[in-house]
Amino acid sequence: MMCVCVSGIVSCVLSVSPVSHQSTCRTRALSPRFPLSSTGHLNLALHVDFSRHVIRGVLALTVEALQDRLHTLDCRDLQVFSVKANGQAARFTTGPKHTFKGAPLEITLPFDLSRGQHVIVEVTYETSPTATALQWLSPEQTAGKEKPYLFSQCQAHHCRSMIPCQDTPSVKHTYNAQVSVPKDLVAVMSAVRDGQEVDPQDNERIIYKFRQPVPMPSYLIAIVVGALESREIGPRSRVWSEKEFVDKAAFDELW
Repeated sequence: MMCVCVSGIVSCVLSVSPVSHQSTCRTRALSPRFPLSSTGHLNLALHVDFSRHVIRGVLALTVEALQDRLHTLDCRDLQVFSVKANGQAARFTTGPKHTFKGAPLEITLPFDLSRGQHVIVEVTYETSPTATALQWLSPEQTAGKEKPYLFSQCQAHHCRSMIPCQDTPSVKHTYNAQVSVPKDLVAVMSAVRDGQEVDPQDNERIIYKFRQPVPMPSYLIAIVVGALESREIGPRSRVWSEKEFVDKAAFDELW
């Protein structure tokens, strides 16, 4: 369990036991073609840009074809630059925009794919400054008053504004992530930390790596970036917060 305290308000991101309860709920899918494919794994490469309040991303989805060669992803206010399938350029179009569901990203593969086969679909994109999943805090809005802060809230159907995905609890997948942030900030996610390194594209930035081996629906993907510190509160759990609140947050969690 990872708990993050945002300026005194504690929000929790949970990574729990690998028990899978498949749901059949598809009420928030954007397209009737949605059940024609199923995502098994995501690989995320994210670049957090505090100056523009956007995340630039390259997302690789491992997708199983259930029926035909057209695949649809949920997205909301995302700028999609390119789509590839197994390294080949793929045609894509954005469907009509719904008031709160966003717009379907319809992808036509450049080759035939039979039922049961897998394909890696890579999407290069950028979020909107008004993405409903992302909350950008100025330094003045934080406890420390010095560094900016970002946190996400994807439940119930806001992940599509952060990641083009099958944004429904009926699809569960594992994920890996590499998140580039300014070197004076720390990134955490709803996943296991898996190391860090200097960003080879910019030595003023750090890439934090994560892995989530437990299949989970998209609404449980979470990210927090800020001037964070952590305290252990158990053999497998840790609380993260700004330094002004981390000890109090750890004490509250212990009691």
